[in-house]
Amino acid sequence: MSATTASFLMPDAAPTWQLWKTLNSGNPVPVEFPSECRQNGKPLVVGLPATACRTVGLVLPEVTADLLPSMIEAQLEKRGFTIVAPPQANYAWHLLGAQHGQMFVSVDVLGHPFPQELIVPHAVNYAAALRMRQLPADELVIVQEQDQIVLAFGQQGKLWHSHIIGSTATAAEDLAREIRLAQMVLENTATASPILGIELVGQHLAQLKPALQASLKLPLKTAAHLEASRQVKMEPGQKLLPLAVYDAQKRQVRKRQVTLAALVLAVLYTVLFLFGWMYISRIEAEKAALQARINDTGGPAASVRTTAQRWRALEPATDVQRYPMVQLSQITSLMPPSGILIKKFTAELAEVEIDGDARDAQSATQFLEDLKKHPQLGRYAWSMPVPAVRNNVATFKIQGTLQ
Repeated sequence: MSATTASFLMPDAAPTWQLWKTLNSGNPVPVEFPSECRQNGKPLVVGLPATACRTVGLVLPEVTADLLPSMIEAQLEKRGFTIVAPPQANYAWHLLGAQHGQMFVSVDVLGHPFPQELIVPHAVNYAAALRMRQLPADELVIVQEQDQIVLAFGQQGKLWHSHIIGSTATAAEDLAREIRLAQMVLENTATASPILGIELVGQHLAQLKPALQASLKLPLKTAAHLEASRQVKMEPGQKLLPLAVYDAQKRQVRKRQVTLAALVLAVLYTVLFLFGWMYISRIEAEKAALQARINDTGGPAASVRTTAQRWRALEPATDVQRYPMVQLSQITSLMPPSGILIKKFTAELAEVEIDGDARDAQSATQFLEDLKKHPQLGRYAWSMPVPAVRNNVATFKIQGTLQ
């Protein structure tokens, strides 16, 4: 996100706020409370006053990017800050530059406890408000912010360090003492450039210039306001969100995911229902078409079935192989020259019965097997009870049923 792709909610000198559609626009909209700020189509970045965000300037040896977070956390803990562990850390760092093997890192640390009135659930990022301002080079900046007096120092025009030194009710002598103390501390931290002057921003501080000049050695100058920085760039990996905002956005994301999943399931069920309805409609149409064909062909089919039944009834009369004389001729052709005597032959529509005598049971059984193997007579299922043997004669009865 840059100065032109996001909106910025910035604290005013008084306890009010200003909404900048972009930092390039010069007509901010006054807002009384952050909670009144609504989305206007762009991501919203909330600029925090020094009462809710402390900015710490660090001078660190040049290291790789993977080692930098652990070094920053060690320096913050050394200064007494409480570090909140991921998934949502309570600090974000900004690399301002490097010189002579040293890196200049500016770290925004959220106040604890974080003010409830500054919670904006739809904000995409938070940062120190002075980070969105253009700071003069080599000068301390004293600015009024939400009725508090804030001292800031920049590197290459970007915020490096800031803290509160008093309020609008603080006497000029006390402010001067805090400024001198901050000057000594900053000069002893090996800043990239020397401190050459002090800039007082706003009408209230301009009125204190004579009293402050008497107690300070550095030259003082005044300015009506600080210009918005057009080089602001919020890195996606350095997102600073209060825990309440992070939890609210996480719940919103989960809600959207559940809603999306429900919508997808509803669409899926609708599509499946439509496909099922189309398939059933097609089956019903095919069923109706088949029923129509059945109705059309029912009469002819019944006539065909009746004709077939009649022909099957006439089959004994039309099938030469089922004539009794033909069957008897076929049976007698299987008889051996001696040993088998047929005493009775009966032929009906589907049954044949042969009564006779054989010289022994084995001859009767062999005669039965020959009947089963005959090409024409094999159409019958032949069976024979055990022959009755008397006076060396085996009396048999063979029955055949048309298969």
